[in-house]
Amino acid sequence: MKRAKIARNTHNAPAGSKMVLMSQVYKQTLAKDSEKLSGANVKLHRCNESFIYLLSPLRSVSIEKCRNTTLVLGPVQTSVHVQSCEKVKVVCVAGRLSVCASSYCTFHMLTPTRPLLLSGNVALTLAPYHTNYPSLEDHMASVGLAVVPNLWDQPVCLGTEGIETPSPAPYGLLPPGEFNVLVVPFEMDGDTSEIPGGLPPPYQAAISHREQKVQAWQRTVKEARLNKEQRKQFQVLVEQKFHEWLLETGHRQQLDSLIPAPTDSKQAAG
Repeated sequence: MKRAKIARNTHNAPAGSKMVLMSQVYKQTLAKDSEKLSGANVKLHRCNESFIYLLSPLRSVSIEKCRNTTLVLGPVQTSVHVQSCEKVKVVCVAGRLSVCASSYCTFHMLTPTRPLLLSGNVALTLAPYHTNYPSLEDHMASVGLAVVPNLWDQPVCLGTEGIETPSPAPYGLLPPGEFNVLVVPFEMDGDTSEIPGGLPPPYQAAISHREQKVQAWQRTVKEARLNKEQRKQFQVLVEQKFHEWLLETGHRQQLDSLIPAPTDSKQAAG
């Protein structure tokens, strides 16, 4: 496996000039939350099949030539620019989002400005911000971002000749029935426990409906009054179906990458 390349000048750069470059992160889950990252200009380049969490307040973020990667960012004071990416998911609060020459990407945004969709985009999906972590609201306050206004669903399409309305449009809004909340899988200090600003009513209704279905299923199982052997067989079946779902959706890779490999443990111990 290629080793990710990370370069930075955060140890001696003045405020506003800190730079962090992350390149060729491949099939990894990478998580960072530190003072060294706070206020930095971050560039992510050629990351592939990875899950990257940068949970600090950032100054700007540039994402270039990444593929099949999920990026969960702390609040970005100025802008997030995405270029030449494919099947990338970006989750963040940001002053501005701009996207160029990218395809099949999804953006879960909370932003006070209209997203800029530049030329060369294909099949982008816009969706509401759908996560939280304990220090999120403190980080938002530190970079001057609030929950209103939130114009995530009002993009501006710009072409080579200025504002235009392409046909077909290079984007669509995520259907509420396909919406899920993202849970950040790390323990942190802080007070934020809900999604800042809440969810738009159609998306909140979809989540509530799904929760009601889960509760109804739990009641059905309870009322079935299975004996011990039946409960054991039922549990095996549910776990089997769950693992099949993890494989089909690609979530198995993320869960596996959160657990250190046994060989790494042995090398560390040695």
